[in-house]
Order: sequence, then C-alpha cells, then structure tokens
Amino acid sequence: MAKTNLKQSSGLPFFFNGETILSEEFHPKETSTIHIEDIKPQLLNLDLDCPETFYTKYKDFDNQAQDLKNADLRVNMYLMKPNLAGIEFTKSKATKCSSFPRLFEIVYGGGNVLLQKYTGPIQNKVYRLQVKKGSKFIVPPGYSICLINTRQASTLIAIEISCRKARTRVALEDKRGMSYYIIRKNAKVEIVRNPAYKIINDIEEININKVLKSWNITAKTPILKQILRNHEKFDWIFKKSDMDF
Repeated sequence: MAKTNLKQSSGLPFFFNGETILSEEFHPKETSTIHIEDIKPQLLNLDLDCPETFYTKYKDFDNQAQDLKNADLRVNMYLMKPNLAGIEFTKSKATKCSSFPRLFEIVYGGGNVLLQKYTGPIQNKVYRLQVKKGSKFIVPPGYSICLINTRQASTLIAIEISCRKARTRVALEDKRGMSYYIIRKNAKVEIVRNPAYKIINDIEEININKVLKSWNITAKTPILKQILRNHEKFDWIFKKSDMDF
C-alpha cells in the first residue's frame, strides 16, 4: 500500500502505510497496543471477546536532537482502525489530566470525540464533537476524553500535545467509561446512555472554533507547528490551569 504523507496535517514528517505510523526522523519512546481486555471495563457490553485490538498509542515522539523535549512538549499519537465492538464503535480509553490542558488534532480520518468533566452525579458536563482531518480541540484540565472511530472504512489518527509536566491517567473506570456510548444502529451513528450513571446530564453544545480562537489557535496550520513557531504565544499550555469551556 502506498504511504500517505501526514506532514501537512501533523506538522512533522510522518507517514501512514496503512498499518502503522512511520518517520525517518521522529520516533516514539514507546508503542503500546490496547487490546479488548485492557479496555473492557469501559465497554457497553462487558461480555465481548472481540475485536482483539482497539488501537495503538505511540508515546513521546522526538528526534535525535530532542527538539520536542527541549521545547517542553510531549507528543503522542493514536491510531485506531475501523471496527465494531458489538454495536459500539471502537474507541480509546477515557483519559484525564488534572492540572494541565491538552491539545488534540485529527491528522487522518475522522470520527467523534466525547469530552466529560465529572465531579459528581449532579456536576457532570458532557460535550460531543464530530471531527475530521484538520479538526483541532482543547481538552481542559479535569476533562476526560474518548476518541471514537465512527467511520467504517477509514483509520482514525490523532495527535496529542501537552507539556512534559502533564500527567495523564485512565479515568472513569469505576463508571464503565464516559456517560454516553456511541453505537451503530440501523446503519446509523447513535448515542446511548451509560447505565452505570444514575444521573446523566444531556450532551451540551459547544462552538469549538470560538474556543480555539480565544486561545490563539488558527484553523489551517497544524497545532504543533504553531507552538514550535511561537512558543510564547502558547505559554498557557505549560502552566497549571483551571480553564474551562
């Protein structure tokens, strides 16, 4: 299969060969494959035994000169092939960083994103984004994120950017994941409630383009390239924050 150049969408010289992410210059410190047993606590159907693989996470990319580390940046990438886990689309584990914001950009494919700030049964904000190649969004501190590949014929590749001090953890395991699941029903994408939540807030609307503009993120240029070009403009990424939507 011919290689797809991801440099224009990611800001770094990456390629996708249909199976994995490649680069002659930038390499991950670690690569992990998330299997069904790893993510089962967050699935709608706990009795499933397939698909075996949900996604691959490439952790902490850098080059020999350590340009990203010297810029105090941690860059991860997610690669999620199209598939179904029962009626639920394949997805990532819900993860959360308590103190620092994270930035995401879709560099290949598309799908859905759920963002959730859960501090208790009554205090629970949930947002849904429909994303495609070039889509950018901020995940504020305290928000969990779940990437979902709702496209049946295209791999989803997303880049995650944070400062190196940020510590990300798997979230909401005790609640079986996010408060909503995204499923395929009658050949359509539908949203169903997670029965583990006794009280579930409605999904709220968000103008993500307005949010990006307020934090000086432009739409056309890859986020990583923007940060590397103008570090001072994005100094808020490197500070503990209580920012919210």
